[in-house]
Amino acid sequence: MKSNTLIIIIITLALAAGAYWYFFMGTGNQPPLSADTTVNQAQTRFRTLASKLQPVSFNIGIFSDARFNALVDITTPVSPETIGRLDPFAAVSGVSGE
Repeated sequence: MKSNTLIIIIITLALAAGAYWYFFMGTGNQPPLSADTTVNQAQTRFRTLASKLQPVSFNIGIFSDARFNALVDITTPVSPETIGRLDPFAAVSGVSGE
């Protein structure tokens, strides 16, 4: 029992030391990221990509075509229905539950 506890403590300390070294003993040569730099790079990239896009144009000649104007609306009107019970889970009056 003692040896298992000792092994668990040693492994935990080794993991903690490894985590400390990994997170706090880095190279340190990299400058911290700034929001301004990231935003400026994103804006510049967006503007570059947007300038490459061609203007979008649509052919609206279809709206004056005889075949388009011959289309007929075939929707079916929906008749109003009566509203159901306010509480659908309430007991129904006049019906025995047994």
